[in-house]
Amino acid sequence: MRVNVKRSPGDGTRRSMRREGLVPMLLMAPAAAGVTLFVLIPAVLSLVASLFRVPLTGGAWTFVGLDNFGRALDDPAVRQAIGNTIVYSAITIVPSLVLGLGLALLTNAAGRRRPLVRTALLLPMTANLVAISVVYAWMFSYPGGFVNQVLAVVGVAPVNWLGEPGTALYVVALVGVWRTASLTMLVFVAGLATLPATIDEAARAEGIRGLRKLVLITLPMIRPTAVFAAVLAILNSVQVFDTVSVMTGGGPLGSTETVLTMTWRIGFGYFDLGTASALAFLLLVVLIAVGVLQRRTLSGWGR
Repeated sequence: MRVNVKRSPGDGTRRSMRREGLVPMLLMAPAAAGVTLFVLIPAVLSLVASLFRVPLTGGAWTFVGLDNFGRALDDPAVRQAIGNTIVYSAITIVPSLVLGLGLALLTNAAGRRRPLVRTALLLPMTANLVAISVVYAWMFSYPGGFVNQVLAVVGVAPVNWLGEPGTALYVVALVGVWRTASLTMLVFVAGLATLPATIDEAARAEGIRGLRKLVLITLPMIRPTAVFAAVLAILNSVQVFDTVSVMTGGGPLGSTETVLTMTWRIGFGYFDLGTASALAFLLLVVLIAVGVLQRRTLSGWGR
């Protein structure tokens, strides 16, 4: 005898909702796995290792508590690296934002040539940073680099740009500005694209143009975009590593050593993984604080 089971219409709806809920989870799985493997697990291991003395050649870990943090912050070389990172950030963030905004405005004003101009201005962001650092190192090399050859034409003696503590960090920062300006330009282009066309029409009708329009209308309306671009510039600047390693190796006299290059040097040059982990964890805390500050700033403006 057959028994017909009557299904309610809600059964199909529930199954459909379960399938719809499963698709986003599957799409997020690769990104979640990457964040777990390359961010969360290293962060936890860094915190754990910062509390121990870790022999690089193997053996038992010795618990030292917060001593590694104290040793890192008491080291004059580490304090110099922190100061260099702050100076590097100060001389790259603001120029990168100003240049990025200027390039974005130039791109918007290009008319039909906009795609070509945008592609050309994005090339620095896509270029290999190590290769670009080699090119800049050649340009500022002593005594026969390109810059010194240009100076020789006007009768100026060659300058050891990368060999002098007073100039090396600024030359390295040029690469950071050149690359980060391309990134911030992309962000500003996206922000400017969200402005309604009626804003331009109203500004022209009121006779507001040029710099006055930029200050009174454009910048206030893309304030969240500017904050996001500033955060990206900060994250790029405090994590500088490749450029310093290729162009100066942290010299001369530690004048271009940054937090990341010092972390590598302590861990794999001095074989002190515990102190290196402590320094890396402190940098991670700073990066998280920057992200939280950005979120709170944007949330405050959104209310």
